[in-house]
Formats: sequence, C-alpha cells, structure tokens
Amino acid sequence: MRSACLFGAFAVVLAGGCAESNPVAERAATAAAEPWLALMDGEEYERCWDAAAPLFRDTESREVWVTKAAGYRDPLGAFKSREPNVTSVIRNPWGAPPGLYATVVYDSYWQNGTIFEMVYMQQQADGNWLVAGYNVRQQR
Repeated sequence: MRSACLFGAFAVVLAGGCAESNPVAERAATAAAEPWLALMDGEEYERCWDAAAPLFRDTESREVWVTKAAGYRDPLGAFKSREPNVTSVIRNPWGAPPGLYATVVYDSYWQNGTIFEMVYMQQQADGNWLVAGYNVRQQR
C-alpha cells in the first residue's frame, strides 16, 4: 500500500507549525478522534464526512471523500486493533485558520498490514475538537 493522503494539504499545513506541550488538549483531541475512527472502521464514510470540521468538508465533497476513503481503507481487510502512538498540538499553523490543532498518530493493525493513521484535529469555537483531516501510511 502506498502512502495515502486523504487531506494532504492540511498535513503540510500542520507540519509547518511549532508543536507545544498541552496535555489537556492532547487528551481531548485523542478522545474526540476515536468515535470518528470508529465510523471509519464501520465503513460509514458519509457519516465521517458529516461529523468532520467545516475545514474538512470545505476541502472536498462528500462523494469525493467517500470514494477516497473506501479506496484506501477497503484493501486493508478486516480491522484488528489500534493504539495511539503520538499526539502533538499546534497553535496557529501557517496556511490554516487561526486556532488550536492537533495531530493524533495511531499504529493500526489490519488483516492485510499495519499502517500509521494520522488524524488532524481542529478545536472549534465552542471548545469541541473535530476531525479536519485524515492520512494513512503503511508502516515498514
């Protein structure tokens, strides 16, 4: 499986920021990512799009997202398990709307291989965290 960037522009944006130590935000972002990933694991890609941050939904249509998500996840086979690897928090990354963002990286185990899942989270004005991007990459 090749590296798959379902929301690559956002990944580049987050890479351009400086991570900060913020354990409270890290825990909140990770906790908010998990129900969204459960939707992904259940192949409920349309519901994932609906539950994502406006930044995510403004990037591509629901139909494009569903096609991409299925194309990257379906070849992995059955889901086995997932473990958080690392979470980093970034404030006001260049190229993105001002605010607090987090990258949550998981080691994810599937019937046909092991991948890194990167879930890019954005804190909303009401304090809730929503998924703003998603990326998968095969582990070597």
